[in-house]
Amino acid sequence: MDGIQNNLLSDTLNLVQLARETARIRGSQKQADKLTPVVSQLKTLVTQQRETAPAEATGILAQDDFQSLLSASKRTTAGSTGDARERNQVIVAMASGGMTDVDIARQMGMPRDEVRMVVNLANSTSRRIS
Repeated sequence: MDGIQNNLLSDTLNLVQLARETARIRGSQKQADKLTPVVSQLKTLVTQQRETAPAEATGILAQDDFQSLLSASKRTTAGSTGDARERNQVIVAMASGGMTDVDIARQMGMPRDEVRMVVNLANSTSRRIS
């Protein structure tokens, strides 16, 4: 289990959950019931792996300047307008650096849709100014 990356295990869990729900929607309850214990075991593995081994950063995520930026963004407390602006600036910087919305969401601990919204808003604002 040591060789499996956290995100791959989580993606596998999501895929099996999707297959189970698809079977249920198509009326194949028997197939959905067969996948239920698999989903349960995968959830347990994902939870255990998250608790025991923090994900090691690679590529751009491993760079010192990125890690400094990320730790600074995590130190800020949510709730004030200034903090939200700083967080959004970090998100936009990550996106302009080539990170995907999924990676940004994972690093920032926020929903992917919120990341997309921040990036899209920043892009539309910069287009209006230009």
